[in-house]
Amino acid sequence: MMITKSIYQNIFRGSAVTGVRYYAKDDNPIRKTMNILSNDIPQFMGLKEKIIYPEHADIVVIGAGFIGASVAYWLRKRAGDGLSIALIDKDFSFNNRTRNVSLGMINQHFSLPENISLAQYTVEFLRDIKKNLGQDVDIQFTPTGSLVLASEKYADKMEENVTLMNELGIKHNLLTKENIKSLYPWINTEDVKLGCMAVESEGTFNTWELHKGLLNKCSELGTTFVNAEVTGFQLEKQQDVLMEGVAPGSFERITRVVYKTKDNEEYAIKFAVCVLAAGDNSGEIAKLARIGTGDGLLNLPLPIERREFQVYSVLDKGSETGLGTPLVTDTTGLWLMRNGLESNLFCGNIPLINDDSKNMTESDYFESIIKPSLLNRVPSCGDAKINKFTSEIHDCNTFDNTGVIGPHPYHNNLYLATGFGKLGCQHAPGIGRAIAELIIDSHYISVDLTRFHFDRFLLNEKLVEFNVY
Repeated sequence: MMITKSIYQNIFRGSAVTGVRYYAKDDNPIRKTMNILSNDIPQFMGLKEKIIYPEHADIVVIGAGFIGASVAYWLRKRAGDGLSIALIDKDFSFNNRTRNVSLGMINQHFSLPENISLAQYTVEFLRDIKKNLGQDVDIQFTPTGSLVLASEKYADKMEENVTLMNELGIKHNLLTKENIKSLYPWINTEDVKLGCMAVESEGTFNTWELHKGLLNKCSELGTTFVNAEVTGFQLEKQQDVLMEGVAPGSFERITRVVYKTKDNEEYAIKFAVCVLAAGDNSGEIAKLARIGTGDGLLNLPLPIERREFQVYSVLDKGSETGLGTPLVTDTTGLWLMRNGLESNLFCGNIPLINDDSKNMTESDYFESIIKPSLLNRVPSCGDAKINKFTSEIHDCNTFDNTGVIGPHPYHNNLYLATGFGKLGCQHAPGIGRAIAELIIDSHYISVDLTRFHFDRFLLNEKLVEFNVY
């Protein structure tokens, strides 16, 4: 299966589409509605011809987004024909994913070493993208730099992060408010104590080139695509399995995933291992395996929620801030970036763990959260026209806002890879590699992500990323 560049350039050129805000290289005289095109995308991609309904697979991956596609890619890359892989998704049009315009950012400013290491690996993976995924993949990386601003309250934490970044080999500059004002006079620094900016390997890239490259490579390596909705799991009692906290003889192992096709036909795939990478739907699918509805180790749910956030376009201000405009984030949760070579800026807000804004109207959200933060950081935007650009959908871990990876403590053949929110795209290459290591090697080899496991929910130990405000 080949997803040609020309197809993607023609299909995904609408203004509210991820990665195409400045990546299109030729003019499209006819702009068709996204809803109509999304119905045709699977056929253009060749998936309709490739999709079958197998009865068994060694590994089933639920979710064909960035992380699911990466998991399937790495499993096939590592095991070759030694493992059969089925990749299930209910929407191979990826319509929702085309709306997330803020995903294509490479940022290495984190307080958790795991996030730094995952970001570092993404840089390495993208640098060798043609070797990894094929010569036709044009990732279109644009270096912009990423400027993180800290108020007095967060200055000590930033200094701690800088020490960690030094230990992990991130080249960066620690900036005073005077340094920032000199470099970027359009930024208000009155409430800024420190700033930090990496000096290499940060910027934006075309997320759809990464996604389609992963899917193409999965198909080339023999992955089976299943266009269907997961509706349940089948479990079998394992009389000889003894597990702490589980009554002898009562342990049940999930052995099949049940799914329904577009034609409402129901099938089941028998598997040895299942990987749950279904993004914002992961929590609901986990319930089908009694996670959150059972007893003992099954009592705690997978705390993944669907969250929708607004992205705004600030017209003409990109021309004022200049081509050297970095990705800016600050302690109010604001993020700001230039729209490539276009004259506008994009901005949005990074949500808190328990984000009350999900109950706000769009107008209240803009007036009480976005606008005050934007005007405080870039005062000249006060006279700009600001339009809603798109809505983004993310998988939010409401426990601590950090991703969940690794085997479930009860269902030890169910591996989780979800809850990374907007970092899911950036971290996908490393997450897929990590899951493949757990399954094939039985332990992490490259980056130890043990602290991201489900076990922290059982222990009530939060793992908070302080550098994503």
